[in-house]
Amino acid sequence: MRGNALVSSRFCKTLLPPSFDSKSEMSLAELLDIALQNNPVTKQTWAQARSAAAAYGQSLSPFYPNVAFDGSFTRQRGTFVDEGPPTLFFQTTAGPDATLSYTLFDFGQRTAAAMAAREALYYADLTHNQQIQAVIQIVMDDYYNYLYQIQVLRASEMDIKNAEAALDAANQKFALGLAALGDVAQARTQYLQSKINLTNQKQYVENSFAQLATDIGLPANLSFKVQQIPDQISMQPLLESVDTLIAKAQTQRQDFLASQSQVRSKEASLLQAKRAMLPVLGTNLDFGKYYFQGGASEDYHWTAVISLDFPIFRGFYYKNGVRQAEANLELARAQMMQTELSIIQDVTTSHMNVKTAALNLTDTAEYVKAAELEFNIALGNYKAGTNTILNVMSAQSSLADARAKRAAAQKEWFTALASIAYATGSLCATPNEAPCVD
Repeated sequence: MRGNALVSSRFCKTLLPPSFDSKSEMSLAELLDIALQNNPVTKQTWAQARSAAAAYGQSLSPFYPNVAFDGSFTRQRGTFVDEGPPTLFFQTTAGPDATLSYTLFDFGQRTAAAMAAREALYYADLTHNQQIQAVIQIVMDDYYNYLYQIQVLRASEMDIKNAEAALDAANQKFALGLAALGDVAQARTQYLQSKINLTNQKQYVENSFAQLATDIGLPANLSFKVQQIPDQISMQPLLESVDTLIAKAQTQRQDFLASQSQVRSKEASLLQAKRAMLPVLGTNLDFGKYYFQGGASEDYHWTAVISLDFPIFRGFYYKNGVRQAEANLELARAQMMQTELSIIQDVTTSHMNVKTAALNLTDTAEYVKAAELEFNIALGNYKAGTNTILNVMSAQSSLADARAKRAAAQKEWFTALASIAYATGSLCATPNEAPCVD
């Protein structure tokens, strides 16, 4: 399926980019491109940002004069009484009116409302930016988890081959009368366990693929390929200090910047609530002309009014408004503090995870080499009659464990890099910004 094809069904409607190709292996960058186009959560946050932009535009309307047009048509029936008998008459009146009103001075109420709406817009925009980074991290985690499950599947297939080799050796020795039936039973048990593990692992691969497809916004039954983990992984993490990374996160994490905008918005709302108790000076100009039945007309009329609106008592409405605004401000400050503490925790743990993943990646490579050597020696000694089947089973279990730990270490290395980039807000950093990991 190529081009801007629309994958649609009763449940899914997804736009595929021109780069999508179900036959070739797709890179992580291509998967992220699809995710950012189709992920429903980013669409929601983008819609919320546009709504906040419109709300900010509305908050600026009180700074402009309000112009309204009013047209009327009146048909009246009445009686005229003079010295003679009452006279029945009908009168028709029509006329347009234009009204212009403008707030001259309100002690900054309009300004405070606009400031609150503007900061709310910043909050929505930064929240959308943070959601983009969250989607990127989720897709990266899914991508590396899918590759991890494939690596475990390959390790399980190799475990099957080792189990078959041990079982064949036990059967040969049993046929020659050099081994007991128990050796064959133990080797067959290990072989069946490996076979069951392989079957289950195939299901884990399918589940991880379905999760990856769903998180990038594609139907889980759509088939596509992804690039595999390279055989040689370069790892030389030159990490900055934790304090430096935390300082960087405080300036780059979009959720923390959004929480700051939220606090400023609530501060402006509190200022607006306090100023709502102050007088408002306004003006109103009405201009129009009346037309009467028969074509007679009256001269243009106009009315100019300067008004002063001073709220005196409204059932403690304004006082409770201030209290509510103060509570909302305290809530926003507490949420910002919670966000900052969470960021510090994320950076601290991610910093340590990168170091741990680097060590595990090196150690597991040596672990696999040592376990393969141990298994080959144990199997060779068993065939020579200088070893027992228990030694072979133990070496086989160690080798299976080493392969699984190797696959997990590879996944942890890549996810640790993605996590520290997300924790510091560097997933969407520009090329001019220094990375947190070289």
